[in-house]
Amino acid sequence: MQAIVLDAPGSAEGFRRVDMPMPTLRPGDVRIKVKAISFNPVDHQVRRQMPAGSPAGATILGRDLSGVVDAVHADVTELAPGDEVYSYVCRLASSGTYAEYVSVPAELVARKPRRLTFEQAAAVPVAGITAMLALQGARAGPARSLFVAGGAGGVGTFAIRLARHLGVESLVATAGSEASRAYLVDEMGLGRHQIVDYRDHDFVARSLARNGGPFDVVLDLVGGTMLAAGCRLLALEGRLASVTEAPGREDFEQLFEKNASFHAVGAHAYSLSHERGHWRRYRDMLAEFANLFDEGLLRPPRVTRMGAFSVQAVQRAHDLMERSAVQGKLVMPGP
Repeated sequence: MQAIVLDAPGSAEGFRRVDMPMPTLRPGDVRIKVKAISFNPVDHQVRRQMPAGSPAGATILGRDLSGVVDAVHADVTELAPGDEVYSYVCRLASSGTYAEYVSVPAELVARKPRRLTFEQAAAVPVAGITAMLALQGARAGPARSLFVAGGAGGVGTFAIRLARHLGVESLVATAGSEASRAYLVDEMGLGRHQIVDYRDHDFVARSLARNGGPFDVVLDLVGGTMLAAGCRLLALEGRLASVTEAPGREDFEQLFEKNASFHAVGAHAYSLSHERGHWRRYRDMLAEFANLFDEGLLRPPRVTRMGAFSVQAVQRAHDLMERSAVQGKLVMPGP
């Protein structure tokens, strides 16, 4: 099969296209012919953090895919060759998705939403699951105001759409460029009064003014100074969910003073369990998303195509993600 591998850590110049053996079909596995691949910030983070001296050609990045089942292990009964599927691919349980075929535990695979194209479906798993877990952990709901740090990115897009599905009406999101503001207005339907520029030195005060006071729920999808700002934005007994990092000592003091709660969101957490039963949480969430899309309760995600399956497409995607120049999700077709 064809795959794009990283044979040197650090720079995106380390990617190359190679021929590799077909992935092994292990007990409980589904082998998928990849139709589309989505990119996530974790891709370039893993690329940069790989230790020097990692085995050349051994690493395939990527955690999102959609495709068609090519084969299943004899113990898999819920899926069959020819089924159109999408999957969250944990690197601890499978190789990455920048490839022609991927063998994935069946618990991480669900039937593709019928109303989505393969490219749109590939954009859902990592960002959608992360957003769903963040909103659940923060207990977002109809009567609770919400602040989203990083609203125009992949996770932010799903967080805003899911929040609206949950009935959240009072919502403010950050944007750092005119392109991101236009995306939040045109694609997400936010009013200009619901968007704050995080580059403004007084954006915390602006955010509080837009909401009429502190927020019940804050989602930190950025980290760093935005996480600290989120602690200041919280209301008494508010809930802060972060997909990036834990607050420092000073920020925790802010939480203590408000009797507020912090919820860490790790989309990969269930896959770390040695009990495969926990892995089914991924299939359940993907099945829930498929229902929401097919029932018309969520709009299809906006995708930007990086071009044909190639090293150049991967490099372009990594460059955009590292510059925080992405609105929605970046995708690439399979070979």
